Amino acid sequence: MMPGSLRAACVAVLRRDLLLAWRRRGDIALPVLYALIVTTLFPFALGPNDDLLARVAGGVVLVTVLLAMLLAFDALFRPDLEDGSLEQLMLAPQPLALLLGMKILAHWVSTALPLIVIAPILASMLHLPTHANAVLVLALLVATPLLSLLGSVLVALTAGTRRSGMLLALMLLPLCVPVVIFAAGAVSAAQEGLPWIAPIAWLGAALALMLILAPLACAAALRIAIDA
Repeated sequence: MMPGSLRAACVAVLRRDLLLAWRRRGDIALPVLYALIVTTLFPFALGPNDDLLARVAGGVVLVTVLLAMLLAFDALFRPDLEDGSLEQLMLAPQPLALLLGMKILAHWVSTALPLIVIAPILASMLHLPTHANAVLVLALLVATPLLSLLGSVLVALTAGTRRSGMLLALMLLPLCVPVVIFAAGAVSAAQEGLPWIAPIAWLGAALALMLILAPLACAAALRIAIDA
């Protein structure tokens, strides 16, 4: 059972970050708008071939969501580092890793969750079969938190670097390739009527591991960035 003071601190950090995200609603809408534009352009590039679009629909939606999430990663810790809020978190008696975990959760809710909500719309634009939509959403529900955790570690490592957006993208994309492969494999298997549980299970195992390791790595990296 989590102590009352620790629970209150976690709720306070989560509520603060969600409130700040709501005040910057334009930043939340930007990844969604980006995903809609990119998905709309694919039929023009590939032509009006419904079978071809259906075959690539799962991979296109997953890659589009990944790239849309990249737009918001740079602002995960940087504003707190610039206004001194991060130093206050470090001085708090609660474990820094747990508080940072709440910040990562708030980032996922404000960035990835809207993309998951519109994912069936994006898939229908590419003629993904209806029976594969549920698997796509499930894959995103497992893959996007994993991407957020991986991205948070790299954001923490580059927190002291100015204009680190391109560096962050170059570091994150190779780590995201296995995630996209397993998630797209699950969707493709569902389209063909094959078992699709195994890729989701592997993603779930990786997510469980990163839920423990990523906040600890973020805490260590941010301490180094502030002390530097």
